[in-house]
Amino acid sequence: MAVVQKLSGLRPQAYEHPSDAAALNVLTKTAGVDTVVRKLYAWGFERLLRVGLTGSYLRVTPDNFPDLYEILVIACDTLDLPMKPDLYIGGGAELNAFTAGVERPLIMVYSGAVEALTREELLFMIAHEVGHIKSAHVLYYQIAEFLPVIGEIVGTATFGIGELLSSGMQVALLRWKRMSELTADRAGLLACQDADVALRTLMKLAGLPHKYFETANTEDFIAQAREFQAMDADKLSMLAKWLSTMGATHPWTVMRAQELLQWIDSKGYEEVLKAPQRVNVQLPTGVSSYCPQCGYALAGAEKFCPGCGRNTAEAQAAAQ
Repeated sequence: MAVVQKLSGLRPQAYEHPSDAAALNVLTKTAGVDTVVRKLYAWGFERLLRVGLTGSYLRVTPDNFPDLYEILVIACDTLDLPMKPDLYIGGGAELNAFTAGVERPLIMVYSGAVEALTREELLFMIAHEVGHIKSAHVLYYQIAEFLPVIGEIVGTATFGIGELLSSGMQVALLRWKRMSELTADRAGLLACQDADVALRTLMKLAGLPHKYFETANTEDFIAQAREFQAMDADKLSMLAKWLSTMGATHPWTVMRAQELLQWIDSKGYEEVLKAPQRVNVQLPTGVSSYCPQCGYALAGAEKFCPGCGRNTAEAQAAAQ
């Protein structure tokens, strides 16, 4: 694996996708979101989720899976994340990973991804999840990721939470979840620092058969991604894409590639690599900062975060 540049002083807003920021702003203003968050915390959902995950999967340590642990360390160090989240391997052939846990984050990578991806590609995937943690996505991310489970647990008669989850809040939540993946892809690219690796990983996630892993190149995939971008000129195609992703938690893989290419073409990626601590950050109107614990958009006068309830001054101090 090539030596990568550590991005000291990197702030999550430096690589945040604008659609992520806009969707989060809409989500945090959606009626019922704060109620759902507080109820889930009161019921100990995150604790139960962590117990279930850690009781089912294999924990990665420097002793039992040193190569994977080293990739986690590289991802955290490169993206300037001081803490090291727990890393687990889960059974399953999926080329996928997910993140859970706000106060004690953990990353779970499916064994199918460990077997199918190269070391560099695993760095992109794990750094993608580290990006979710650094960007404080995890609170809403885990609610969206485990939405069906949450719906089954709370039902429709528990303080009206079930009804809230079946309302427009789901649309806002899943919309933000899809957009947050675009930000996390940027984090993955910043960590592996090789566009070909990032695009090759997305090719495999898109369904590239194993027998073509050694011979496939990214040129046709790049051409397909650029063709997909050109479709936006046709409003009917835009509508078709929007309708087909309404119920999904992830954007189309080709769309993700297209968005990465746009960021590279715009020199945004290069700008972050050159001076990560000096990238100009533009916050949405009415937002002065984001809670470093849960990602809730703050206007600036709050003493306690409406999203997670933590003292905002303490949260900011702990994040520095």
